[in-house]
Amino acid sequence: MKAFITILLFICISCIEVDKRDDAVRPAVINLLQSGKLNIMDSNGNLLPKGKMGFLSLLVGEKFLITTEYFNQFGVKTTANINWTIAVPLVASISSNEITALAAGTTFIGGSIGEVNISINLTVVSNPNAVASVIIATPPKTSLAINETVQLTASVKNIGGTELSGKAIEWFTENPNFATVSSTGLVTALTNGTVEIHSKSEGVKSNSIKFNIGTVAGQRVGIFQSAGGYSASGSVTATESGNNLAIQLSPDFSASVALGTYIYLANSTSGSTVKSAGLELGQWTPTGTKSYSAAGVTLNQYKYVVILCKPAGVIFGFAELKP
Repeated sequence: MKAFITILLFICISCIEVDKRDDAVRPAVINLLQSGKLNIMDSNGNLLPKGKMGFLSLLVGEKFLITTEYFNQFGVKTTANINWTIAVPLVASISSNEITALAAGTTFIGGSIGEVNISINLTVVSNPNAVASVIIATPPKTSLAINETVQLTASVKNIGGTELSGKAIEWFTENPNFATVSSTGLVTALTNGTVEIHSKSEGVKSNSIKFNIGTVAGQRVGIFQSAGGYSASGSVTATESGNNLAIQLSPDFSASVALGTYIYLANSTSGSTVKSAGLELGQWTPTGTKSYSAAGVTLNQYKYVVILCKPAGVIFGFAELKP
């Protein structure tokens, strides 16, 4: 009996040690928390409750306390000192996470802990009715076939959030070889690739919209976003072929890894729901396959591709599949 008990104890201790080693590969994460005048957006212009990129507008002389949360490499939320840098110190200063607006203008504020970074695009205005923010609305689709077009619209607002009519808006493409954008915001897809489009009004830059060019009929594409203090990045393509659905992660895809991390198709981003009602495609490891197949699944049957730590029912990230 004593020998049997000793074996059980050894097995349990070994499991704990494996879990600790596996947890250690998770990257640390800093999240900006949406509050007050700070807007956090994803690459499609959607407002998020937290993330790594923020847009902030302040009046000269105004102060604003930045609220963040930090998850260490074990996924545990803890306190940490963020190192801040400001591209244009004449526009603003920052101390103890509090920004002070000094002069009208725009600047980039970067925060870091080790190799983990967050960023804020700050606009400071001296006139309450001046342009303080330019926001591109979420387009109907961000995956375009070659020669396909989509119309973008942007709203220009003052510091109080009131929309300013009659303001001139300029449009820009980060790579005109992939897609062009007209003076009225009409995007035209040219060739396979990924491109970002943004706009400006009176020198104030908008959020950027990322487009995937070259999708075809029978295909949906999603951009991964992080969840739960963990990380996920890159894109995924779902292609319908006969009675099967092929799931292909992009070459630059990466995600947090723990014991029992799996790729799922699901119609929810709740960990327990994904675990119980989602379709498991296969296990995810950084050195493993990035291609999965789902037999008997149609293109529009599932809304999300989810990265799930199955034993804990915790989501590390997800991508919404869009046409």
